[in-house]
Amino acid sequence: MQSGRDMRRLVDTALGRRPADLVIQNGLLMDVYTGRMLPGRSVAMTGEWIAYVGPDAGHTVGPETRVIDAGERVICPGFIDAHTHLINYFNIPEFLSYAIPSGVTTLVTELECYGFILGAEGVKIFLDQTDPCPVKIYALVPPMISLSPAVKPLMITPEQLAPLFENPRVIGLGESFWQGAILTSDDRVLNLIRETQGHGRSVQGHAAGAFDAKLAAYAAIGVESCHEAISTQDVLNRLEMGLYAMIREGDIRRDLEIILPLKGKIDFRRLILVTDGTNPGLLIQKGYMQDVVQKAVDLGIDPMDAVRMVTLNPAEHLGLDTLTGGIAPGRHGDLLILPDARTMKPEMVISKGRVVAQEGGMTVKIPPAEDPDRLLNTVRAAPILPVDLSVPQSLADGEGMVRTLDIQPGGLVAREGRALPRVISGRLAADPENDLLKIFFMERISGRGEAFVGFVRGWGQKRGAVATTLCWDAGGIIAIGENDEDLAAAVNRLIEIQGGTAVFVDGALKMDIPLGSGGYVSELKMPELAERVNRFQETMASLGSTLDFAHLTLSVLTTPAIPFIRMTEKGYHRFREDDVVALK
Repeated sequence: MQSGRDMRRLVDTALGRRPADLVIQNGLLMDVYTGRMLPGRSVAMTGEWIAYVGPDAGHTVGPETRVIDAGERVICPGFIDAHTHLINYFNIPEFLSYAIPSGVTTLVTELECYGFILGAEGVKIFLDQTDPCPVKIYALVPPMISLSPAVKPLMITPEQLAPLFENPRVIGLGESFWQGAILTSDDRVLNLIRETQGHGRSVQGHAAGAFDAKLAAYAAIGVESCHEAISTQDVLNRLEMGLYAMIREGDIRRDLEIILPLKGKIDFRRLILVTDGTNPGLLIQKGYMQDVVQKAVDLGIDPMDAVRMVTLNPAEHLGLDTLTGGIAPGRHGDLLILPDARTMKPEMVISKGRVVAQEGGMTVKIPPAEDPDRLLNTVRAAPILPVDLSVPQSLADGEGMVRTLDIQPGGLVAREGRALPRVISGRLAADPENDLLKIFFMERISGRGEAFVGFVRGWGQKRGAVATTLCWDAGGIIAIGENDEDLAAAVNRLIEIQGGTAVFVDGALKMDIPLGSGGYVSELKMPELAERVNRFQETMASLGSTLDFAHLTLSVLTTPAIPFIRMTEKGYHRFREDDVVALK
């Protein structure tokens, strides 16, 4: 991995021949390399890099050197979130203004959202947007496993990987769902993995539901990690296969407790704590990585182990340990000043050798993320009419029944079912009193707006309709409603504003969340964005939904990552049968 170090400058600073730019002195160093707390330590930095770590950095201090006395407070490595999804609700600068004061100095993000609407171009746009950020943001190329046929022309090829890997911030291949890698005769994902390994980059995994032989087959192709463990046994299964086990504590799941039975029984050096993404309300309420590490400590995990799981462990896993992950000469000047070894809320955050946050607030400006026009015009579909959503009675079976997508308790898993819709003037209609609604998916990539109308249970809404462009693993619009007029209005609102979420009731816009950048990212400030997401949940509850996080449930109805039945523009995709079916 390229470093960009000025070696002569580092040597001269370490030897006292050139003054440091920043010195932290008189601190209690959390040495993740040896597992010891070292009192009376100083750290000298020149530019973005650490030049000296030791008992006395006085020889590196010059007239212009900024000297900070740690006063025996803890000097800790900056936190790394090794698995997140930054293209999700909030724009990058707004997110960083909350995340950086929480101690994160390195982020590794999936880029599937931009990939599913722009392919390899989306990766390049993200790199341009995040290049001037005050912390390090590394990207993973999306393998683009999707159920939507419209995505196929955008799928990144092995030939496109080499130019992307020329950027040192592109450090690997993102999570490839195991089914799309080993349970298919198509070698597309295997070829991406082979090309990635040929460039010496990491391959991230997603092994939800894979056990024994299937997990072994998945590990055998060179996948290096999995963040889908939901039990203690899952953690052990992954570790035994040679994988790094990433433990989620964020928006989708909060699973830190599953490693508690392993305390004192296994080495935690191949465990990594990650968020897997957050949401606006959680970010404001809990902070970012400080919340994750603090919870680990509060649950009884040794602070050194907790910090290693967000510093040295992920750095070693991702091949970044010569650049970051600990406080040592030749590493980036990424460190935190903590009040004590058990309090993970930093008093000061230093990234790339400069103070970027202090006492919970930013001390530097974060440049705006520029959105090219291409990113602001991604809902490529013509407006629809209510008649486009009508379903002829002839599409039901002989008993008048239709196939349904049944959302299960918890709001993520869906199973196939059958139900009897109402019939109005020869058309199949929703029956909200019996929890039967229409569900609609339209791709927004090709410009043709190919779509499928099905039926869903478990959503609970009694009136109106809802739609969003924030679809997992597909470029499209997913919508649910009890009448065709509100359904069409919600979908058309998103076409008009080029992305977001909208709720219509009785022909009127109840509320919306603009996501105009790619259909995934809002320009709203974080408090307003959090208020809108919260209001969406309250609105859905007022309309009859009992789901804990309705927006997430709506978004996942297109993903191949969660079984057992999902929506595509061609029909329902069934996982076990690996087929696409219609209403009967």
